Amino acid sequence: MALGVPRLVQAAGAPSVKAGKTGKTGKTQSRNAPVELLAVNSKETLQLRLRDDQGRPLRGVQKRFDVLMRCHHTKKQHAMNPRLVRMIYQVGKHYPGRRVEIVSGYRHPSVAKNPHSPHMQGLACDFRIAGVKNTELRDYLRAGFQKVGVGYYPNSAFVHLDVRKDRSAFWIDYSRPGERAIYSENALGDLKSGRAETYKPTKIDSKWALEPEEFGDDAKPAGDDGPTEAADPGNDPGGGSVPSGRTASAAAFGAPRPTAH
Repeated sequence: MALGVPRLVQAAGAPSVKAGKTGKTGKTQSRNAPVELLAVNSKETLQLRLRDDQGRPLRGVQKRFDVLMRCHHTKKQHAMNPRLVRMIYQVGKHYPGRRVEIVSGYRHPSVAKNPHSPHMQGLACDFRIAGVKNTELRDYLRAGFQKVGVGYYPNSAFVHLDVRKDRSAFWIDYSRPGERAIYSENALGDLKSGRAETYKPTKIDSKWALEPEEFGDDAKPAGDDGPTEAADPGNDPGGGSVPSGRTASAAAFGAPRPTAH
């Protein structure tokens, strides 16, 4: 752990959980009970709690969250969007007793591969819920939040969530960790047909794929320019179909190209 970065422990002022609402796991939860976060790369934990038992906002929450979500490659911190903090807390409350495992939060520009990545702006988080299938988490995020980006990575171990200003977006990336993005051209169609859970891309030797004699010196694997847009189903009567080759605009942030976590 980098010098000067404190080991994260339970949030100050967070008392023991009192009797209250019973969640899916059968465990009793108070209305403002803490949610456990784990940064899988640093192994640091944070008991995230926004308010005390009287409903009063707790101090220092944003600062502790920013420390946990710092770039694990460079150790640099960035202010995370307050709405993202609230959404992560709400997700944890939806799965009481389940740990929220953070794969990637802030991503420093020196390591971000996508120039429009919301990770660089403190607007995004790649995460999973211990003991919960990513398919279930994916569906909950899409149904439970408005004006967000949700990225599903069936061949990786996380779901992406980011904050947006206009409408929601959804995409599927079939790449494995460390590989170039392989975006679905019809994310909603792939969900409906079941392809999202069964498709496994063929791995091609990168040297062969970029052979100058075959493709020219300017050849570049498909998908490197960013994702194709996949609109929120409520705004897309066409079922989320995306024209091939169309890339997401900077305003829509674009889906982050996966990096080795």
